[in-house]
Amino acid sequence: MEKRLALIFACLICSIGCSEAQDSDRSGRAAAPSASEPQTAPVKVAAKGKPWNQALGTATIAGSVNFSGTAPRARPIDMAGADQKCAEIHGGKRVKPDTVVVNDNGTLRNVFVWVKTGVEGWSFPMPEGDALLDQDGCLYEPHVQGMRTGQSLSIATSDPTAHNVHGYAKANRPFNRSQPAGAANVSIRMRRGESTPPMKVKCDIHPWMNAYVAVVDHPYFAVTGVDGSFELANLPPGTYTIATWHEKYDVIEQTITVGDQEARTLDFDYSG
Repeated sequence: MEKRLALIFACLICSIGCSEAQDSDRSGRAAAPSASEPQTAPVKVAAKGKPWNQALGTATIAGSVNFSGTAPRARPIDMAGADQKCAEIHGGKRVKPDTVVVNDNGTLRNVFVWVKTGVEGWSFPMPEGDALLDQDGCLYEPHVQGMRTGQSLSIATSDPTAHNVHGYAKANRPFNRSQPAGAANVSIRMRRGESTPPMKVKCDIHPWMNAYVAVVDHPYFAVTGVDGSFELANLPPGTYTIATWHEKYDVIEQTITVGDQEARTLDFDYSG
């Protein structure tokens, strides 16, 4: 009799435990998907805020980043001393680094220009695809670029030699990846803003290789090119702090107010 009661009691406890486990799964824990169920990739979501109304973007701020004085001397890179394959890509000719490049019209190249304040509270649509950083000719291309918070940085290699991609992120997670010739792209998700300064990327195998990637929460940024100009279009009317960053010089900030359907000019000046 005692054995029968013990057996009945054990079955009752087991039944209660199974029921509680099922209730727990139904109430809060998602069941693991089976191998046959489709796996969906995470969706990129823009920063929190009021959804951006494109009809408000009627203003434009444009200008140039000028340079006066004498630019520091750029010593040509001796690639052969580290990797003969790199030198062969350039036909044995030594190339100059992109550290300080003054254009023929007296403007400065590779300056990151962005809206530092003035667009808070908006949530902007994310761009399609990743930001791309290529290793071409044992140099990074582009040398300076901007991308959005939440976007991925896709690092490719077009070279017949191995590289080591080392990201010295501070706000985001640092990374250090080997990338032999012909390797697939390295993809890094940039989850936080990082613009002052931008993230530095280096190759530990080829010490002259470096690039800078700025990460911002909105689409209002530009990098000066061969004519030193920039344009920040489709802005809502308002007052903005516009900032410029260059790897060798101080950050410059200016405040400007722009009205509805207005285009204003704003120039920045660096000196050597």
